Amino acid sequence: MFESCCTPYDVAHLLRARYGLPVRLDAHRPTVVCDARITALDVPAPLAARVLDALPDRPAPVITNPRGTVWTFLVHRTGPVDHERRRRLRRRGVALRAPGRRVLLPVGDGGFGWACEPEPGPLRLPGRATVLDTLDRIDP
Repeated sequence: MFESCCTPYDVAHLLRARYGLPVRLDAHRPTVVCDARITALDVPAPLAARVLDALPDRPAPVITNPRGTVWTFLVHRTGPVDHERRRRLRRRGVALRAPGRRVLLPVGDGGFGWACEPEPGPLRLPGRATVLDTLDRIDP
């Protein structure tokens, strides 16, 4: 996918154009910054695979870390998450990314990769609540 890219700017442009991701460069790495529209959920890989398989409509874009131990779901920010749910998520090893945190995006065949690549075209993300409800359903 990145064969035609010579610079980090080329990679960022490709990710913006192909997937509609609001990509920023940070230390020459393409990232997405969590904000009022987009946030991220870090989920242990075995649980993340089950969540991805069980999502009702359309899978979320999901990024794997270099060791494949954590998958990061990119989601649309919806409403607050209450303290009880946050406690349950921590117990499962799930982390909610805070506003301003960056998500590193895949740039090639090594390192970070796609567990579920976004569909080309305008960016469409599932709601955070949808992914969290799916997680609660498969791992009560």
